[in-house]
Amino acid sequence: MSERRFLQLSGFTTAERIGLTDQVSEAINRAGAWITDFHQYSNISICINFEVPVANLAKLATTMQETGLILSQESLAQLMPANGFTPKQTEIFGTLQITFVHNEPDLYREIPAVPG
Repeated sequence: MSERRFLQLSGFTTAERIGLTDQVSEAINRAGAWITDFHQYSNISICINFEVPVANLAKLATTMQETGLILSQESLAQLMPANGFTPKQTEIFGTLQITFVHNEPDLYREIPAVPG
């Protein structure tokens, strides 16, 4: 089995976007991980970049599932501590792509005109 260098997690939810995003952020922190960046795509999706100690992967799986976020089976498999990690790895980078399932219109933001 090759050495895993990063996690690519994905999930979806029908929960309210801002509330669930806060819950997921707290879940990442409770698992001993930290958010390094995020990108929001209208109100359809968010991608959260994070780092997590390899020893905390099972805790991350548990805390994420407690939020109500439905993780894909592939994501859950990646969070198994023995799944492709070498003993020398202490931390790992990851991304979490959350898709928000709802009937709301797209989120629009005004972009101010640039003089010139």
